[in-house]
Amino acid sequence: MTDITIYLLGLLITILISLLVVFYFKSHFKKILLELNGEKERPANFWAAYTNIILILGPLICAMMIYPDMSKENIFFEITQQIMWALIGLVISLVVIGIIVIKFLPKDA
Repeated sequence: MTDITIYLLGLLITILISLLVVFYFKSHFKKILLELNGEKERPANFWAAYTNIILILGPLICAMMIYPDMSKENIFFEITQQIMWALIGLVISLVVIGIIVIKFLPKDA
């Protein structure tokens, strides 16, 4: 495998994992957004789209920071390291979105 193939394979796996999280998260998050926006569809759609973008780009940016080192014998661990950073980016994205949503949740009287 070439350096470029390994790098692109790691990015492809990153995007697939991110898309799986987006699809799983979408319906649950949409309900919360509709509740926070008083059942107004337009703001909820904007924040859902924003969240999807962050959940894809965050991990992708982190994965792009890791380049394969072909001097090593085992390519598997190179791709694993790239995916690890992608998952770190995904978790950071989720935490940031969670903090933002918590700030807007109504406080109990």
